[in-house]
Amino acid sequence: MKKLAFLILILITIALTGVLALDKEQTDSWIALVGEKDLKVKMQKLDDYYNKYGGKEDRNSIYMYLHLAETTYQLQQYERTIEFAEKALTYEGIESSYKLRLYLFLANAYNLTKKDLDMAYSYADKIIILARKLNSATQNNSIIDNNFIAPALRIQVQLLAAKPNDPQNAVNALNKALEAYQLDKSDKSANFVLALSERMLKNNNLREAIRGVEAINQNKPHADYFKMLGLWYARLKDQDKAIENLKTSYQMKRNAKVAYDLGVLLNQNDNLDNALDYLAEAHLLNDEKYSEEALKLLQHLIFFVKTKGQPLAEQEKVFNDVVDAAKTRLGITLP
Repeated sequence: MKKLAFLILILITIALTGVLALDKEQTDSWIALVGEKDLKVKMQKLDDYYNKYGGKEDRNSIYMYLHLAETTYQLQQYERTIEFAEKALTYEGIESSYKLRLYLFLANAYNLTKKDLDMAYSYADKIIILARKLNSATQNNSIIDNNFIAPALRIQVQLLAAKPNDPQNAVNALNKALEAYQLDKSDKSANFVLALSERMLKNNNLREAIRGVEAINQNKPHADYFKMLGLWYARLKDQDKAIENLKTSYQMKRNAKVAYDLGVLLNQNDNLDNALDYLAEAHLLNDEKYSEEALKLLQHLIFFVKTKGQPLAEQEKVFNDVVDAAKTRLGITLP
């Protein structure tokens, strides 16, 4: 009896040793793949691990699916990303930080594969909702804003902009692009805003186009943006804002067309002397097209408006004085 009991004890010990050995092998495999830096090698190790241990549930299962989702995403294997990320989300009690990452993987994967665009939009919404909830409980708002909310908004922008037949979609897309830009001030978000502003312009929705460019220009002022805004305000017949923006553009970067446009607008606004100054500078800036146009208008305004009826010598003196003053402002040496 004692021998039998001893034999059973030996068999149990052997069995337990086998289990422990198996656990150690699994643990070693896990440690090796988690520490792997090469993505392709890591993917191979993950596949091996999944094929060998994926059929059983243990404490590593959720982390296995998290690593599978992230690694396939990084390798742009988006169909597999969807499979593994969806599986990871079935586990109860998954941390919010992991959920955010999985939602982002899924939103992008569904969008890029075009497998289910409604799901892409829905997961982007989930990112925004969860991220805002986390923002209210943490001081690291910029990290969440830049890495989750802004990218989620950009995904929604793409999805909305892909439906050009509905004008309201374009407005909604612009609103989300602006929201993303206000959060992260990134070039990616700015490019979406500018592209959508251009679409608004083509749809003759000038006020929305202006709203988009003004938001970018407020953060990163640029002569071209001020020029654009000046011309758009001119189309809206808002002469004051048109002149204001064009003047700022010209101060930042001298340009014959901008000077010419200012001359035209100022003349229309009954500011003749100021118009002559800009037309003279446009003439002197030697632009192939606009310098010649500026000279023609300058001559007309001086000879047939400002000095109309005066002796030719007086008219020529006024013309030369205006041009000489412009040369001085431009730093052109007088003869």
